[in-house]
Amino acid sequence: MNGVIAVRSLLVADTGVTALVPAARIVAGIIPQGTSLPAIALMSVSSTDRNIPAPGPKRRVTERVQVTVLAASYPAAKAVMRAVRAAAADRMPAIDGLTDVTVHTDSAGPDFLDEETGINMQTQDFRVSFNEAR
Repeated sequence: MNGVIAVRSLLVADTGVTALVPAARIVAGIIPQGTSLPAIALMSVSSTDRNIPAPGPKRRVTERVQVTVLAASYPAAKAVMRAVRAAAADRMPAIDGLTDVTVHTDSAGPDFLDEETGINMQTQDFRVSFNEAR
């Protein structure tokens, strides 16, 4: 879940993102029911670490983090996603307890519409690599 923390730290620190989505609505995990839109959910999709001989005190981890944007309209979802990509792509944030953190875009998901609620959604994956203590 360290990758989620890294991506969230980039999003809440970016004024372009927080002008569209307040930091309180940028959450790790599931967005609580009844939350105003737009909102952003971050979840870990997968994580791998290198299994190397004589690894030493740290290990290199690569985590795939999915960012899901939820908005009341398609144009709003696209605007938030543009801001998310600009804020988090190709960054090297400083995160307590981690070293050599890098964040890059990975695959982008399809557009979704929940017809019952009218919520427009789009996903973007980020590849987060970092060193952590064993």
